[in-house]
Amino acid sequence: MALSTEQLAALRQAAHWYSQLNSGEAQPSEYSAWQAWLNAAPVNAWAWQQAERLQTRMSTPHAPATTRVLAVAAHGRHASRRRVVKAGLVLLGGSALGLGSYREMQHAPLLPDVRSGVGEQRWLTLKNGSRVLLNTASSVDIDETGEQPSVRLRQGEIMVEVPAQQRCSVMTRHGTVEAGHSRFSVRLLDDAGKLEVFGQQARVALASGQAMTVNNGQSCQFNGQGFSVVQALANAADAWSRGLLIVNDQRLDTFINDLARYRPGWLRCAPSVAGLRISGTYRLNDTDQILRALTTSLPVQVQARTRYWVTVTAA
Repeated sequence: MALSTEQLAALRQAAHWYSQLNSGEAQPSEYSAWQAWLNAAPVNAWAWQQAERLQTRMSTPHAPATTRVLAVAAHGRHASRRRVVKAGLVLLGGSALGLGSYREMQHAPLLPDVRSGVGEQRWLTLKNGSRVLLNTASSVDIDETGEQPSVRLRQGEIMVEVPAQQRCSVMTRHGTVEAGHSRFSVRLLDDAGKLEVFGQQARVALASGQAMTVNNGQSCQFNGQGFSVVQALANAADAWSRGLLIVNDQRLDTFINDLARYRPGWLRCAPSVAGLRISGTYRLNDTDQILRALTTSLPVQVQARTRYWVTVTAA
C-alpha cells in the first residue's frame, strides 16, 4: 500500500523530531515547537505514533520491520538509537509495511466529524437518544440517515449508552458492533478492536460473516481473523467514563502507559522501576497531580525536561 505525499512528509518530519528530541541537546523552545507540530494535524500525530511503535517493534527481533531496521543499523556499529529509529521510519514510510493504523485513514476523509483532544472527553447525544462518550484522543464519524444511528470509530475509544427500544451500531476497521438497549465501550488497538459490555449485551460481526454476542460483564477482542477468548471485565474497567483511573496492585509501567493516553507529549517509565506495584484512585483531569502522588507513595522521582517530556525514574 502506498502512502500519499502528505503522509510521507509527516513521517520524515517525525523522524527529524525524534532525532532532535533524543539528541540530548534539545532546548525548551524545540519541545514547544515539536508540540505545536504534533497538534497541528491528525497526520502528524499518526506519524509520531509510528516513531513510538517502532521502538516497541525493535524489541521483537523477528518482526519484519525490525529486520530491515537492524540491517541498516548494522552498517554503522555505533549508530545511535535515534538514528536507527530515523532509518526505520524512512523504511516504513517507503514501503508502508506495518503501519496498520493508517488503514483507517485510507477509508475515510482526513478530518472526522467529531474528535477529542488528548486528555479531553466529549459527550454526544444522537437523534434516537443514544449517548456516545469520546475518550481521550478519539475521533468518530456519525451517520443518522438510516433507521438507526451508526458511529464509525476512527481512533481511540468510546462508551455508548443505548436507551430502551433503540439500537445503535459502531463500525471499526476490524468489525461492527451492534446493540439494542445496552451500555458498552469499543476501543481501537493496534491490530484489533476491543469490546467491553457493562449492561445487557452487544453483538460483533466481522466482514467474514463470523459473529459473537458478548454479555454484561464480559469483554473480547476481534479482528479480520476472528475473536479472542471472552473474558470477565477487569475491576473498574469503565472508570475512565467517570474521569477516573482506578488500579489495584498494577505494575507501574502498565499504569504509566495508561496515564500517557491522557497527557500530551512523551511520558515514559524507566525499566528500573517498571515492576513496582501501584494501587489507588486517580482523577484524570490532573495528570500532574497524579505524577506528584507517585513520588509520595513509591520510591520514584519525576524527571521533566518540559511538561511534554517526562520520565518516571528511581528516586
